[in-house]
Amino acid sequence: MRQNRIITVFSYLLLIVGCALIVLAIDKAAGTGLFSQEQQMETSAPQEKEQESSPAEMPDQDVSSQTSGSEEHQTETEGKTPSGERRKWYTSQHMKGPEKDIQPPEEPKGPPRLILATDIHYLSPKLADYGEAFQRLTEKDDGKVLRYTPQLTDAFFKEALEYRPDALILSGDLTVNGEKVNHQELAQKLAALQEQGVQVLVIPGNHDINNPNAASYIGEKKEAADPVTPQEFYEIYHSFGYDQAASRDESSLSYRYILDETHWLLMLDSCQYEPYNKVGGKIGEKTYAWIRQQYEEAEKAGAVMIPVAHHNLMGESRVYPTECAIEGGEELISILEEYEVPLYLSGHLHLQRIKKYQPEPGAPKDAAAVTEAVTGSLSIAPCQYSLIQWAEDGTLSYSLKEVDVSSWAEASRLTDENLLDFESYSEDFVKQIVSDQIYKKLDALPEDMRRPMASLYGQLNYEYCAGKAADEEDIKNTRGYWLWERNRPDSEELSLINKMIADLKQDNTSFQTETDVD
Repeated sequence: MRQNRIITVFSYLLLIVGCALIVLAIDKAAGTGLFSQEQQMETSAPQEKEQESSPAEMPDQDVSSQTSGSEEHQTETEGKTPSGERRKWYTSQHMKGPEKDIQPPEEPKGPPRLILATDIHYLSPKLADYGEAFQRLTEKDDGKVLRYTPQLTDAFFKEALEYRPDALILSGDLTVNGEKVNHQELAQKLAALQEQGVQVLVIPGNHDINNPNAASYIGEKKEAADPVTPQEFYEIYHSFGYDQAASRDESSLSYRYILDETHWLLMLDSCQYEPYNKVGGKIGEKTYAWIRQQYEEAEKAGAVMIPVAHHNLMGESRVYPTECAIEGGEELISILEEYEVPLYLSGHLHLQRIKKYQPEPGAPKDAAAVTEAVTGSLSIAPCQYSLIQWAEDGTLSYSLKEVDVSSWAEASRLTDENLLDFESYSEDFVKQIVSDQIYKKLDALPEDMRRPMASLYGQLNYEYCAGKAADEEDIKNTRGYWLWERNRPDSEELSLINKMIADLKQDNTSFQTETDVD
């Protein structure tokens, strides 16, 4: 009996050992065991890491082939320094490696919505200590809050990130006077914003390229600073629209950007900067040919294409009737009318204006006429930017929003009282700058007359920049206006006051197309 039990136990042991050997053999062949998993992790992790980091290890890699339609217009030197290397102080989202994880399908997007800001006139703290030289700059200026442009842009970009537009457009005059340091620092901020998913589109303004007034303001001295050439402007900003362009103009810094299949943007370089920058705008013949070609492409695709430029399409202001409109802009208006373009977006004027083009006498009443929306300078109170939105029915709307710097400053735990009450500070600042300039011109009058007259002009100028309608009767019933009529009836200043009043009879802060533009 005992011998039979021993035989039985031994048989069970042999069976268990056999099963274990079979399991180990299968496990080894399939590579699914615990040991084999650890071994795979140890051996495969370095390979994956090497694959993921390889694009970053090759910063000079040519990534232009990843963009759509821009290759035919790019040269071998575009986006590179003279030595052939990419600049290191911004990043391009094209340098990222392919996604390893399977991404869930995106939800269907609605019609595009845009943010547009213009005339930031960014000034880096590296170029100003806000001393005597800087004070002279601001006293002669038109009320831009240059002291706080870094904080203003940070607050603005935070709002843009929260809004998540399909594109953030900056339509020129990015810097005070085209200083390279200002361009580089602003581009760093734009790169950080774009890396968080907001596509930035940039074009130059008349201040930005080949500007001999580029300067720093340290202590008592205003000293020359390095400007940028057209090529350097491209090198700094190529990641912000140019790399993503569907088409680029060979003779300017203009390009076409596709929002979606039926909504396009025509980013127009309207500036003159050879050999030096000029205030006025102009578009060359070759660029006009390119513009017409882009609208032919849009018509074939059934897309509406909105043009954006720095300079104005029309004489928008009685105060500045000709200085800001594109020279020879009738040709551009003709193209826009031919292709029934509903809206033209611009800046440059530092005033908020909306105006519909008036066709020539005898034209049909239902003839297509483009409307121009001029967005005021972001750096002048009330520090506004515009929201452009298509609706599901194809209508297009334009509205304004003020940057909430005060809330941003509080959330950032800043202690500067000017930033914590920025709306009041910036409004008082522009009024004071402009009224002080007028006050000095009235030195022959007694104090009790000079200040009310100067204050009226400063207040009216603020309203003019904001673009909101003002009541003519209320203005003309003020003591300041009465003093102007009594003491300076033939002055240029009173003439300008009356022109501002005439322009402020209607609101200039919103617009919507009346019919389906799709």
